[in-house]
Amino acid sequence: MVITSSAPTRICDLGGWTDTWFARYGVVCSLPVWPGVDVTVRAVDAIPGVHVRLPNVSRAWHWTGALAATASPDPLVAACLEERPVPAGAWQLEVQSQVPPGASMGTSASVCVAVLAALDRVRGVSLDRASLARRAHAIETERLQQQCGIQDQWAAAAGGPMRLTMPAYPEAKETRLALSQATCRALTSQLVVLLLGRGHQSSAVHAEVVAALRDAGADDPRLQALRRCAGDGAKALVDGDLVRYGEVLVRNTAAQATLHPSLISGEARRVIAIAAAHDALGWKVNGAGGDGGSLAVLAASPESRSQLIADVRSRCPSTTSLDVTLARHGVVVHEAAH
Repeated sequence: MVITSSAPTRICDLGGWTDTWFARYGVVCSLPVWPGVDVTVRAVDAIPGVHVRLPNVSRAWHWTGALAATASPDPLVAACLEERPVPAGAWQLEVQSQVPPGASMGTSASVCVAVLAALDRVRGVSLDRASLARRAHAIETERLQQQCGIQDQWAAAAGGPMRLTMPAYPEAKETRLALSQATCRALTSQLVVLLLGRGHQSSAVHAEVVAALRDAGADDPRLQALRRCAGDGAKALVDGDLVRYGEVLVRNTAAQATLHPSLISGEARRVIAIAAAHDALGWKVNGAGGDGGSLAVLAASPESRSQLIADVRSRCPSTTSLDVTLARHGVVVHEAAH
């Protein structure tokens, strides 16, 4: 038996920070994209347990039920194995992605969703996408006690451009956005993700923001501004107005900076200046923001996108580009005999 699963990542997360416990209610509009995370689970002839392989980080280790998730080399993968134990015997679980660690594209949620979906298929069960998103979120927040909004798990499980409303944390109502074919083609040909030199590392800054927003309350004007960006961005996408959508991306990035100026790093600001010089329609610091991570840029045309990438590579050598395509669906699972 060989099980493969693939879950998309996400970019352009308008309204991020409002899908959290301290915001209490929120609205997010994001674009799930490929490349995502690919998982393979197969029975192997080896000692019992799960032989975990992560080729992207050149790491391999052996999991048994006796190893606590928090003591493992990869707590998220181990927590999924605790949640969904495999049948007795020897198994290999491989996780890989073209998206580098720390890209701020919701990759950890994509890993969790893809691993859970594959392990469910091994056990002969299948969760609906809402249950899968909720289970993945609970693993990060309850089993691993991590700060985590709800949007990334929904993007990985459900896919498709969406407006996600959170009436009360962690409840969610998903509204899929009906984009025209022309809008989808334009987004694919004009969007680029720029990886800002190194993996995302901003836990101290994020802790400051969480504490400040917790004390400020759910109706803080900064959170309200982010919620409005999600609604405005969703409407612009449905209307096929990418100029207006780009303006909302810029507005959301500025709203992120009001939470803490360090959420827009120096390198992000340098790349934004280059994007502006090329008349880009908009840009969004992906995820929560901070050092490292990535920036999504919506260029004015496919031609200006190519020129922008070349200019960024010349002037910011540590920044690399990643081509993305819209993910019209969420996690997919396939099974083969061997």
